[in-house]
Amino acid sequence: MDSTKKNDEPVSLAPPASSVRINSELLRGLRISLEARLGEAKMTVEQLMALKQGSVVTLEASLADRVELFLNDALVARGEIVAVGDKFGVRIVEISQKP
Repeated sequence: MDSTKKNDEPVSLAPPASSVRINSELLRGLRISLEARLGEAKMTVEQLMALKQGSVVTLEASLADRVELFLNDALVARGEIVAVGDKFGVRIVEISQKP
């Protein structure tokens, strides 16, 4: 099959990317990594080496700050820490918009 027009311009055989729909059934069993980031702490190697059981590391975040949720290193949402039985969870309060 000839994929060129008479003026030798290539013919696109695929639909535009914006019109391609992915069947959600293909993705249902896919494993992903969702990470909740509460804050960070900057310290020297000396401070790191001095940590022991019972040490407290102070984060550069306040109690009112939202937790950021990252899907494979892309920010997808923000939320609040909540108790779920004897575990922690995140209540979603904001979903990131498309870039």
